[in-house]
Order: sequence, then structure tokens, then C-alpha cells
Amino acid sequence: MDLNRGLPGETPITDISGLIPKHVRTVRDLGLVEIGNTVEAIAKYLSRKPTRRMAPFTRKWMLRVHKEMFGEVWTWAGQVRTTELNTGVAAYRVVPEMEGLAQDIAGWANHAADPMEQSARIHHRTVQIHPFLNGNGRWARLLGQIWQFQKMGFYAEWPEAQMWEEVSPLRGEYIGALKEADRGNLEPLLDLQQRFTPSP
Repeated sequence: MDLNRGLPGETPITDISGLIPKHVRTVRDLGLVEIGNTVEAIAKYLSRKPTRRMAPFTRKWMLRVHKEMFGEVWTWAGQVRTTELNTGVAAYRVVPEMEGLAQDIAGWANHAADPMEQSARIHHRTVQIHPFLNGNGRWARLLGQIWQFQKMGFYAEWPEAQMWEEVSPLRGEYIGALKEADRGNLEPLLDLQQRFTPSP
């Protein structure tokens, strides 16, 4: 069964042994069941402003968000990968990198930095680490949205449907922005995020 579309930046799904729904046979089937699962997690965190207790941005909590998003689709949802991917840090570095990110976020409480920029940094860094076998981008975008909502009272409304079209100029722009952030230039990703963030 081939569940790969070969889209730019897409992590190939080479092992479907952890797939829970037995009726999934195509990319479209997979997308539908994943959307159904992620809707619940999105509603949990974005239907009302999340408190710090509800969204503490610890390593364990960030991993749990992925399980909430994909736990009905993949048996390994929320579990750090142990294999290498075509992107992301080496598998043995995932846990320490996630812990380092959580510590950085905790340290932001003592700085008067821009929460919009902070959410873009969370978004980029989690994509860059790529802790999971699938769903990293959607999970990273949700983490950024949660941080924005928690700190600013509003958040970027990413057009997810456009991001996953077969021909998507937006997806190309998004992948380009992430690559620029890899090189230390956060501006393109921040500009994209601001474009989809409604005025308060």
C-alpha cells in the first residue's frame, strides 16, 4: 500500500504497521481519518484560551498533544521515533532537543519578547526536530497556535486544506520559509504566520 504523495517536505510513510483504522487504503482515506482525529485536539486547545496548566509547554505535554491529534490513527502517536527520516535531527537527539526547547520556552517567562516571534520559533524548532514518523507539520503549527492564543488571545488560522493540495504555491512558500529558518532567517516564516493571523 502506497501512502506517499511525494509532496515537497512530506515525510514518506514507509511503515504502516502502526495504522489503526483497517479501512485506510489510500492517501485520501488516511487524510480523512487524521482530520477527524485532529479536529478534537484543535477544539480542545483553540475553542477557548488555554491556561498555562492546560498547555505548560513541557516536553511531555508537547508529545501528548501529538497523541491527542493522531492517537486514533497511529499506535505510535506521541512516541518519539527511533528511526531516521529524510528530515529532522538524528533519532537519538530527539529527546534532548525537545527537552532543550522546553527549557528555552520556560526561560522566556523572564523576557519581554514578542509572542508572535516566540510562536514562530516553537513552530520552526519542532518541525526541525521532527520527533514523529508522521504529522510533524500539523503538530508544530498547532503548538504555535496554542502559544499565540495563550499569550495574545488570538492565533494564526493556517489554511490546512491549501497546505495539502497536490499543487500548492502556499506549501512551496511554507517549505521555503522553514528552510530559511533553518539558515537562521525567521522572517519569511514570521511573515507567513502574520498573514494568517487575524487582527485582534
